[in-house]
Amino acid sequence: MIVDILILIALMAAGYLLSKRDILSPAVLVTAVWLAAFVCFLVLPHALPPMGTKTLIGVGLWSIGMVFGTLLTQSFSYSKRSMQADGRIREVYFWVSIACVPLLIIFVCQALGSNLTASPAMRLRMAALGKGKVDGSMYSPVYYVLWLATYLLYLYKADKSNWGRALVMGVLVLAFGIATMSKTLVLNLGVMTMVVLYHKRVIRFRHLLTGGALLIVGLLTLHAVRQTKNLDGEYTAFLVEQYVLRNFTAFDTVEPCSSAHWGENVFRIFYAVTYKLGICTVEPIEVVLPWVTKPVVTNTYTCLYPFFKDFGYGGITVFALISGLLIGWVYKRREQKDEFFTILYAYFSTMIIMEFDSEIFFTNIAGIIKFIIILSLPFLFGGYKQTAE
Repeated sequence: MIVDILILIALMAAGYLLSKRDILSPAVLVTAVWLAAFVCFLVLPHALPPMGTKTLIGVGLWSIGMVFGTLLTQSFSYSKRSMQADGRIREVYFWVSIACVPLLIIFVCQALGSNLTASPAMRLRMAALGKGKVDGSMYSPVYYVLWLATYLLYLYKADKSNWGRALVMGVLVLAFGIATMSKTLVLNLGVMTMVVLYHKRVIRFRHLLTGGALLIVGLLTLHAVRQTKNLDGEYTAFLVEQYVLRNFTAFDTVEPCSSAHWGENVFRIFYAVTYKLGICTVEPIEVVLPWVTKPVVTNTYTCLYPFFKDFGYGGITVFALISGLLIGWVYKRREQKDEFFTILYAYFSTMIIMEFDSEIFFTNIAGIIKFIIILSLPFLFGGYKQTAE
């Protein structure tokens, strides 16, 4: 582990210096997340076994590939022109979003009136997963993706005339996260907001620290409410172990190249589409991963899981590089103060921050595509302007 920590520190320093000392650059975020998780594993009291070779090698390969990929594409020069969002489309998005509010109200009423013998909060959560005789799953309906894109469009342009609408859309996105009792969606809202405001120089580093602390407390409180527990010191320590430390232990139980079908985790969307069309008989794997009970009970395996299970260490290395190249390209365009890519980078930032817990990009690629399409439409009808190199 000491070797991994030294590698991460060296990569963070290089990423910080080569990204114009931006603490929210992808190279810094990637290494900071793994460093924080490693420090928690070393410092916090727990009865988990030591990290195994699989985890240590996997994290090392992933971090090196991601940082190298991001810095490589950041070093290139790109077009100085950037698209601007059409205000009329943004306006349409806002009013369509308001018109969709009853859909969330209907879901909440159906969930609370379901036949599940659970607390109201847990009924909301189970209904969001498509259980309790509620129509459909609520994880990423189109109207929520529209709310998210609209919120970010107004947040980026937030001034005296737009702050009100940015606030309204932020409340709607937060309401959806609470209605589905989803920590990930609430985390996503908080992270995206801070990333956009930081890169627009509305807030500073100290505000990121304060906002991050409040966000962590809010997420812990949301989980405690969902489980009808008191958020005392003992339960907080349990949650940190469950969602930060056990992931490493679970990953050590994964066998490389052990998937039943080629690339079934990484290319889940391919199997989902072909199965739906009747072209393929292989059912797509579940998004919620299987639970393991030994040595601990958990179903989160870090972001390394799909690549390692499908293709072994080679898969981790190759897809780390691919992910790094993509994130680095988006970030470079953000550096040029491109509105579209600033918003897109904020959206991707949650995926980076969640790497210690689970893989989000390939697993939820369908939802990501929907977000990019909805976000792109205002820019396709907008004009261009010159941006900095």
